[in-house]
Amino acid sequence: MTRRRNPREPQVPDPIAGLVDPRLAGAKCTGRAPLFDDELPGETSEDRSDRLAYATSICRTCPVQSACRTAAAEQDHPIGLWAGHLHSPAGTPGRPRKVTA
Repeated sequence: MTRRRNPREPQVPDPIAGLVDPRLAGAKCTGRAPLFDDELPGETSEDRSDRLAYATSICRTCPVQSACRTAAAEQDHPIGLWAGHLHSPAGTPGRPRKVTA
């Protein structure tokens, strides 16, 4: 006997289902996306610093930190806090990189 699908169960469209990374199941950031964003509209630099420090403290104890680091490395342009490391969009002003010979 096969189980019949509940008509009230939400259907996840295929493109959205493709965004879910099963390696990140159990991540402490689940449901807290804005906390881990690079920037929030109207946020002062002090508020941003405090928010990202708090988010980093959550990352430090996350059980999937290693998988998160791997997932970030696989992204073309990761943005936000991944495995405790802040990734900013390309071209964002900041401290210039050291030139190596």
